[in-house]
Amino acid sequence: MFRSVALAATLVISSLVACARDDGRTSDTAAGTTATDTVQRTLYDRLGGRDAIVMVVDSFVARVAADNRINKKFAKSDIPRVKAMIVDQICNATGGPCTYTGRSMKEAHQNMGVTDGEFDALVEDLVATLNQFNVAKADQDALLQTLGAMRPEIVERPGPQTGTPLPASFRPAPPLSQDTSRR
Repeated sequence: MFRSVALAATLVISSLVACARDDGRTSDTAAGTTATDTVQRTLYDRLGGRDAIVMVVDSFVARVAADNRINKKFAKSDIPRVKAMIVDQICNATGGPCTYTGRSMKEAHQNMGVTDGEFDALVEDLVATLNQFNVAKADQDALLQTLGAMRPEIVERPGPQTGTPLPASFRPAPPLSQDTSRR
């Protein structure tokens, strides 16, 4: 069941990363002045860097593992791999120094039979985790924008069903090597 959580986490975070980069624009403040930092802060920096991302991913994966609406989808997944891939994907997508080397979302979720309801449940778990860590609404929105675009690559079955079993045809990515330096 815990392996199922890791895969779900990877799905959500992968979706979030694509739209999370700081666009570097300036904004008007309430006082009418233009707000620009001397050094532009990326979403990666605003989230607290890699250590903070690791903490959020760990909590998110645990939340997904406990969620009977989606945890069956991760029954065959290597949880350490899922966590590492999610961390790298978020780090990279938010302007951090990481490189995501995992599979495409379509390939990673092929034959999982993810429903619309399960995708939505995963998003709910992610939002709850971001709230738990007091992530600012604007930063949450920047992460979540990507999910809409990723949905067609992840959802294979339309409908509100949740808790559906992982199809026997699903083949997860191989486990990470024994190299623990990634975490």
